[in-house]
Amino acid sequence: MRRTELRKIFGLMAVLLLLSLRGFGQATTAELSGTVEDASGAVVPGAQVIANNIATNIAHSTVSEKNGHYVVGQLPPGDYTITVEAKGFSKLVQTGLSLQVNQQAQLDLTLKVGAQTETVEVVSQAPLLESESSSVGTVIGQQMVNQLPLNGRNFTQLATLSPGVTGVGQSATGTIESGTRPDNRRPASEIFSNGNREGDNNFLIDGVDDNERLTLSIVVRPPVASVREFKIQTNLYSADIGRNSGAVIDVITKSGTNQLHGSVFEYIRNSAVDARSYFIDRHLRSPLSGSTNSGFPLVGPSSYRRSSTARIEPSSSLIMKASEIRPSRLFLATFQP
Repeated sequence: MRRTELRKIFGLMAVLLLLSLRGFGQATTAELSGTVEDASGAVVPGAQVIANNIATNIAHSTVSEKNGHYVVGQLPPGDYTITVEAKGFSKLVQTGLSLQVNQQAQLDLTLKVGAQTETVEVVSQAPLLESESSSVGTVIGQQMVNQLPLNGRNFTQLATLSPGVTGVGQSATGTIESGTRPDNRRPASEIFSNGNREGDNNFLIDGVDDNERLTLSIVVRPPVASVREFKIQTNLYSADIGRNSGAVIDVITKSGTNQLHGSVFEYIRNSAVDARSYFIDRHLRSPLSGSTNSGFPLVGPSSYRRSSTARIEPSSSLIMKASEIRPSRLFLATFQP
């Protein structure tokens, strides 16, 4: 009897562990689902659907069910190429697909009757429907993070672009994260979502808890150069990331890529280039002031591996072997003093 109870307890713990791992993945990745159909609208079961990440060349695959439905989960945010193959149909290649953090996108795929050696390529950007989630929020993409002006290179200032969100020096003064109190540990990080206090938010960085228990503020504020994108959810978010009544700020950092590339930045603010204040006497010199902010991000592969593939030539019985060098580890390095 005691052994049976222990088995039930361990079984329940294993189920809870698996559910927690699935919730962790949902907070940092995206999910793509839809239906595979032919030109007449009939469903196509047994079709192989492959989602290939363009930056890392990592592929995620699945097979459509009897009702033609497919789900590809655990997809890191980025640009993807979707490939669909089924017996009796031409190969479909869908490009221009971009997935965001914590997105549940729906994409229906239509196959054309023909030989499998034929390829139908759709180059235009695919329309995505997010009917699987009712959460209300805004995704601040990489282009906005890199190009919009930020005072002090603080990414939390961009959270105010989401409807219903204020703060970061533009709202109530004297709050715990406003930078006007001696006990403030993370100045210029206050966010007020739909009337909630600045301590009611939930900060996540790559799915990991990023909240300080004493002041309920953000702990690690990553440099702007290392932020790929982040999502501010203000209402109706799912239970896997819900915790407080305020906003959920889910930050995704950049990852390595197959190719080495980077950039260098330097921001200068001083009295030599600043405009004269209206309230300063024009006969007096402007007070000396200045600040600089510089750094660089660098991404790329850190090691390579050699992989071999084999194929049979149609005109002979020879097996041709090909060797290819591919990245096995990717890295991201940022520096900002």
